[in-house]
Amino acid sequence: MAKRIVVMVVLGLVTAVGLHACGPVVEPPPGGKHPWDVRGNYAVTHDNTLTLTLNVGGAQRQVTAQGYGNVVDFGQVNGMPVTLDLSAFCARPEVVCPAETFWSAVAVDLQEPNRMQDLHVLNVVNNTARNLPAGQRAQVLGGLVNHAQQDRFVLGLGAQSGSQGDCAALAVSLAGGRFSRVGEMLVTQTVYQTPTGAPCNPDAGAPDAAAGADGGAACAPVAVQRLTWEADAGVEGIKEGRVVLAWLGGCAFGPALVGATLSLESTFSALRTGEFDPPPFTPVPATLPDGGLPDAAAAGDAGETVDAGSNMDAGG
Repeated sequence: MAKRIVVMVVLGLVTAVGLHACGPVVEPPPGGKHPWDVRGNYAVTHDNTLTLTLNVGGAQRQVTAQGYGNVVDFGQVNGMPVTLDLSAFCARPEVVCPAETFWSAVAVDLQEPNRMQDLHVLNVVNNTARNLPAGQRAQVLGGLVNHAQQDRFVLGLGAQSGSQGDCAALAVSLAGGRFSRVGEMLVTQTVYQTPTGAPCNPDAGAPDAAAGADGGAACAPVAVQRLTWEADAGVEGIKEGRVVLAWLGGCAFGPALVGATLSLESTFSALRTGEFDPPPFTPVPATLPDGGLPDAAAAGDAGETVDAGSNMDAGG
């Protein structure tokens, strides 16, 4: 099974792209920031573990590698051995791999940061080269951040990745993660839910309100984990970061696997290093991935919710 991706099929954001300019404009508190303000400069650390998935006619073969200096072996496909030299593949000028796509230093911006709403257009600016030649602008990735989903964000990397020609990244390619808070913690709490997972009150209505049609308990206690932080907690960094890039098989393996697809996934984390201080750049609109890779699942453990002072109505 493919590894879990950091979006809930794009966190439901695809249907909400038009909502980013819908909330009321609210000035930040004196000397402070809005709780949804995730702007800042970040230092990114990419994990050394890579997950590669080869999909041939719906059959998936998955291998892992430690770093890019490996030749990975997918076994035999149609009687032909299939291997990939990661170093040589990522060195090709028409191929862009995860660490080149989500840079080691980024400046994160929100468009219309004073609008009180769950969704904001997010711009991630390449901050690795600050002294650019006159007239040159830094690279930018556009996406969305959902403050009602633990400040999770997603960026579509297909058209934005910089890959070219037959090795252009497919539209399912993405980067995503969650902006973490200072002092956040997971706590276990007991809530009441129906068998379908809907919240319920066991004491509501008639004395037998907790009994189901078959006589069983319809409203039962369930232990869930909640991610909590203080309402005024600042942004600490990025956790649960993922970069997933996908290509047509012909890019990596030639005509023999032209109908296949290859995906490469890596993880990353980031620390906020200071206030938003980017090199010159031009803001871009949100770009979202097209659906998700096979077996894409919701990020976070089942039942995990957020309990913090950062949620707000969408307005509009």
